[in-house]
Amino acid sequence: MTTMTMQAQSPPKGFKAWARKIYNPIGFKKGYNFVLWFIFAGVLFGFTLARFMYLDFSTHFCPKGGSTGGNSAAPGECYYYLNFDRYKIGILLHLSGILPASLLVVLQFTPYIRHRWIIVHRISGYCAILLYTISLVGALMIARNAFGGGLDVQVWVGFVGMGVLVCFIISYVNIKRLQIEQHRAWMLRGWFYVSHSLCHLGYSH
Repeated sequence: MTTMTMQAQSPPKGFKAWARKIYNPIGFKKGYNFVLWFIFAGVLFGFTLARFMYLDFSTHFCPKGGSTGGNSAAPGECYYYLNFDRYKIGILLHLSGILPASLLVVLQFTPYIRHRWIIVHRISGYCAILLYTISLVGALMIARNAFGGGLDVQVWVGFVGMGVLVCFIISYVNIKRLQIEQHRAWMLRGWFYVSHSLCHLGYSH
């Protein structure tokens, strides 16, 4: 029995020992959690950075007169963004909200920050939710003309946008009740829905 206990508690060797040197300092205790974080957070991080240039709206998203930046919006969208203030404000709210929020989320799901810098985690979380809400307002403003403005697009924007907001509200209620696991689960659901929409619509450009 003592031998079995010693074997069970013996330190890992080889690849496991090397892997733990990578993910333990970041705050992960299990390797598969680190792999999932690395894949999904990495994709969101890279995707968001690649589209941060869209914040330079007049150069990279909807250049006037076909400037060197190229047109990154869906066909026909820039007509509305450049000629109607409501839609331009909407797309600017959406881009300036969702892109910074997506970067903050990568930090939110990094265990080291969540465990060691709780105040940073809280402030960053509030900022991410606020930025998402701003981006949702912008998305609802442009839904009528985004990606053709079909009824399917409008329903999708409204359904996913409000659904994510509900996830965040439930998550907020759970953390106030100190139900940490439920808080994390609902945040994960919400941001997975956001990430899916970002990648799906982003790759359509």
